[in-house]
Amino acid sequence: MSEHPGIKLLKERRSIRRFDSRLIENDVLTQIFEASRWCWSAVNRQPWKFYVIRNKELISKVAKECTTGTFAAEAPVLVALVGDVEAQPNWYVHDLSFVSLQMALAAWTFGIGTCFIGNINRERVKELLNLRKEDYLLTVLPLGYPYGEVPKPRPRKSVEELVKYLD
Repeated sequence: MSEHPGIKLLKERRSIRRFDSRLIENDVLTQIFEASRWCWSAVNRQPWKFYVIRNKELISKVAKECTTGTFAAEAPVLVALVGDVEAQPNWYVHDLSFVSLQMALAAWTFGIGTCFIGNINRERVKELLNLRKEDYLLTVLPLGYPYGEVPKPRPRKSVEELVKYLD
């Protein structure tokens, strides 16, 4: 039995931390955001906004606030994922996490990489982006075409180690 193309996509996606200087075309970004907006969310609240940053000076300032992601400065695009904290039920962190993965997978279908940046100075980035104090900034995803060779897959646990059937 051959591997399903969707499974192949999931297994081949990599975290990319080096980007070349090629710009991402607007129609490609639109398709990535179109696919992302179809992500599941609690009670279909869709409590997210995507703030697209393409200004190199602003990208540089934001990247300096990404403690574990200063490599974001190389990306031609940053996308700030911002949640609506007033959406009830109050599961916006989960929903933003789901949509960040969906966005990463949609980007990968175009050969565009990203890497989730978890450790950032959220308050400072919110100031730089003129966001409201009450907005929740989950992350800033760098988007760009990989520079050089795509990283090789790292070892994974076996299915037998992870899956327990409770029949």
